[in-house]
Amino acid sequence: MTVSLPTISRSGGGARRQLDGLAQAHPEWRSWLNLYAETLRAGEDPAWAEAVPSLAKDRSPIAPLLMGATVSMPLGQADAWVRHLFAAAGREESPQTAALAAAAESDRLDAVALLEATINQDAPRLAALSAEVGVDSDALGAVAQLAALPLLRACARVLTPLVPPAWNGGCCPVCGAWPAVAESRGLERSRRLRCGRCGTDWGLVALRCPFCGTDEHTQLGSLISETEGEARKVETCDNCRGYVKSVATLRAWAPEEVPLVDLASVDLDLAAIDRDFGRPTAPAFDLGLRLTDPADASAG
Repeated sequence: MTVSLPTISRSGGGARRQLDGLAQAHPEWRSWLNLYAETLRAGEDPAWAEAVPSLAKDRSPIAPLLMGATVSMPLGQADAWVRHLFAAAGREESPQTAALAAAAESDRLDAVALLEATINQDAPRLAALSAEVGVDSDALGAVAQLAALPLLRACARVLTPLVPPAWNGGCCPVCGAWPAVAESRGLERSRRLRCGRCGTDWGLVALRCPFCGTDEHTQLGSLISETEGEARKVETCDNCRGYVKSVATLRAWAPEEVPLVDLASVDLDLAAIDRDFGRPTAPAFDLGLRLTDPADASAG
């Protein structure tokens, strides 16, 4: 089934240009965009290359690479980065500003546990950490998602060559996240799903839902722009009521661009939600990743 959508805007260019364009077009997004700019700067620090993922030997071949993995990195670096981002968030104008700023200075903020819980998409643990520092869970979660990006992207740079060529799962083959958006890439319009966290891209046949896996064509549909046609659309599934946004592009997006494309296409989210489609709230896998400090291993 195909449903027409009203005219919707397009995005393009590199991450910096997209960031500047979104800031001008949507001043109401300034706080998040400022924090994302901090994340981009942090991601350029070569120190993240010290993060070394050790894969679980008993990992199932159908599980993402970070399933049960241990990532060794200087935990002091992780703690300093999380506190820096919380402090930056505390300078933004929002009802949670004071609580975020206080959390950045608090001994009760367990930055390593926060990164682990965020990467593992462990909602109960995140809620407990939120209560511990007295920050609204949604506000803490939003900052924590950004805080995890440099580490996840560092892991993806190492692990992408290990992704099985035949991977056809609906979630990210590296970190297990559901796709944020799909590329309709190149002149041939190949379908490439993109992770909004680590930036990994992977292929999935056109007529298959990434969430429930159905390939029954009568259950699959699309919401299409009245003016842009297939260039920007929502792919829907009546079986699980899930949806994924699809945006045409001639080239693959850089990992840093994916969250910005996701944000810039929020009109597609609204169109899908208005028709009672949604994204899964539960993670695809219980990742069980752990962070360790190489100094601890040396001491042992």
